[in-house]
Amino acid sequence: MNRLLLCTLLAVLPLAACKRKPAGAGAAPEAPAAPPNPEVDLKALNEAVRAHVMGQLKDPATLDDLVQAGFIKRLPTAPPGKKYVLSPDKKSVLLVNQ
Repeated sequence: MNRLLLCTLLAVLPLAACKRKPAGAGAAPEAPAAPPNPEVDLKALNEAVRAHVMGQLKDPATLDDLVQAGFIKRLPTAPPGKKYVLSPDKKSVLLVNQ
C-alpha cells in the first residue's frame, strides 16, 4: 500500500508542477508612456546616441534606429508642441518646436 501511494505521488507530482500558463502570461505588459520630462529624456536620448555610435560604429540615421538597435525601449513622449529630432550632424538629440 505504501509503495503504491509512493509510486502514484512520484508519477503525479511532476505533472502537477508543469501547469500551463495562460496565453500572454509570459510577456510583460507594455508600460504606458511616462509623462514628458525633457531634461531626463534628452539626457537618455543623447546617451543612447553615444552608445549607438560606440556599439554600431556609425551615427544613427533616425531616432528609430536607437529603438531598433535596442539602446532605448521606445521614444519618449515630447512635451506638447515639441518633438525630439537628431541634430544635423547626427551626434545629439534636440528638442524643437513642431
